[in-house]
Amino acid sequence: MKVAQKFALWLAGAALLVLLGVSVAFLSFRQIGDSAEARKQAFTAVGDANELLSSLKDAETGQRGYLLTGDDTFLKPYLAVHDRIRGELKALRQFSAGSVGLQHLDALAPLVDAKLTEMSRAIELRRNHDMAGVLSAVGNGQGKRLMDSIRSEMGSFIQIEERALAQREAEFQSDMRRLLTIIIVASVLAMLFALLLVYFVHRATQQRLKNLVHLETRHLLEIQENTNRQLEQSNGTLRDSEEKLAVTLSSIGDAVIATDASARVTLLNRVAEQLTGWTQL
Repeated sequence: MKVAQKFALWLAGAALLVLLGVSVAFLSFRQIGDSAEARKQAFTAVGDANELLSSLKDAETGQRGYLLTGDDTFLKPYLAVHDRIRGELKALRQFSAGSVGLQHLDALAPLVDAKLTEMSRAIELRRNHDMAGVLSAVGNGQGKRLMDSIRSEMGSFIQIEERALAQREAEFQSDMRRLLTIIIVASVLAMLFALLLVYFVHRATQQRLKNLVHLETRHLLEIQENTNRQLEQSNGTLRDSEEKLAVTLSSIGDAVIATDASARVTLLNRVAEQLTGWTQL
């Protein structure tokens, strides 16, 4: 398989893995978002439930202060709770973790209504200066029993939501660890593919250089072969010329002597050898 084909296959594999990694990371981000939202709801449920119970306790404490003193200032917590507690109970249902928590909220609603009614009746008696009625209303223990039941139901609801919060927190941490693992693996794979890409580019470059050198070498060899053939042809032509010249000189009856620029004898025929006694080396 050619280097270019291998490179294309590796590049396609890298693209598929990157696409897979992006898809997995996207799903992980969505899971983290869902876990974070569920954790937020559970945390809100626990916080709102504790605040609601605390507000109801403050209202009860303020009511007792008013019953003892007749000072309307003590009724501020009661009036605040009286105006918003039903809406808060309804809003709390939206953050409940499941049906069990909703059952406790369903049980809380009539208890809270009864507690508010009991508190309102005692406050009305105190406003009418009916201290005997106030003492009777407080002394029959109904308010305490209602408050104990509210604490019990609310406590159970808070425990359920705290367990749900712990579960959501564990899921959130698990999703975060999974995302971190995906990021690390994706980073390592990206580095490996980057190194492979560099390797294939280097290898392809080296191969191209080798091909160029090979082509240039073949070209030079062809030139050398052509030159050798031309030299052989020239040598053959020269030998033919020399042979013809030798035959010509031998057939001439006169002496023929040739010299170079330094007056050195370079050629003489047989007649010249006989007359001079020199010989052609």
